[in-house]
Amino acid sequence: MKRLLLMGIPRHGNLGDNAIAVAEEELLNKYFNEFEKIYVSENDLFEYANNNADNISSDDILILHGGGNIGDTYEVPEKGRRAIITKYHNNKIIIMPQTLYFSDTEKGRNELEISKEIYNSHPNLVILARENKSYNFAKKHFYNAKVYLTPDIVMTLEKKEKLERKGALLLFRNDKEKTLENSSIEKIKELSFQQYGNYIESDMSIGDAKTDNVEGKYREELLDDKFRQFQKAEVAITDRLHGMIFAAITETPCIVFSNFNHKIIESYEWLKNLGYIKLCSDLKDVEKYIKELKENANCTYSSKFANDIIIPILKKEIENN
Repeated sequence: MKRLLLMGIPRHGNLGDNAIAVAEEELLNKYFNEFEKIYVSENDLFEYANNNADNISSDDILILHGGGNIGDTYEVPEKGRRAIITKYHNNKIIIMPQTLYFSDTEKGRNELEISKEIYNSHPNLVILARENKSYNFAKKHFYNAKVYLTPDIVMTLEKKEKLERKGALLLFRNDKEKTLENSSIEKIKELSFQQYGNYIESDMSIGDAKTDNVEGKYREELLDDKFRQFQKAEVAITDRLHGMIFAAITETPCIVFSNFNHKIIESYEWLKNLGYIKLCSDLKDVEKYIKELKENANCTYSSKFANDIIIPILKKEIENN
């Protein structure tokens, strides 16, 4: 039996990354029953890169976990991906929907040259880029790969449980991707309290304390809890990409600010026709968007568009290997 190896599945606490893993597994299990599935965590990626070549046949298809880490911002995932691409030249390798971003710095330019040499040396590499800017970047720099434009794979999910909604849900970054000033966040808190009576501060990560412990049933429980948190909110205000996407798939009104790179602005293009998702570039517009969202009762999401794009690509690349 031919095998699909989904490699680089997160064990860390970022719930956006874990939702990507769940969506990837669901698609592979639903549409590729004729293949044996093997799931390789991010913790074991370098083990496969260094020691497991004898256990992988040339018929096996390697599928690398999607996300937002092709670039120089997160070094470990990029180095792991390079190691797998270098090791397995006889296998088709599919990179699931990703953002590509190399900073315009000496480090970023150097890392791009390293990735270009490794990616372009592989004879059967497929890259799914999750926004137009990443797609154009991949076509330009990873010219030997087959490149497709797709949405983030979490957009293939629907989480529509109807719960009583009360208050605002605030989810703001506190890491290297943060761009909102603390003073701006404080103003958003004040406005949320004024407009909704109360607000909850949350995050899209469970924090470092439980890093490397997220898998299986525990992953599903964490995600279900987070989806319910969205489903109980009158509005979500966030600068997280998957804060925006979780709001979309749970049919939760949302105001989203951009982060330090293009991934939110570009990914918004997939969702801009949803009247309940508002991309905000100026703090002055938050009150206006709150008013618009309160007046807009039509919060309806369908994942059909995302599935209609991603599934045929995967079928083509997997079944015709």
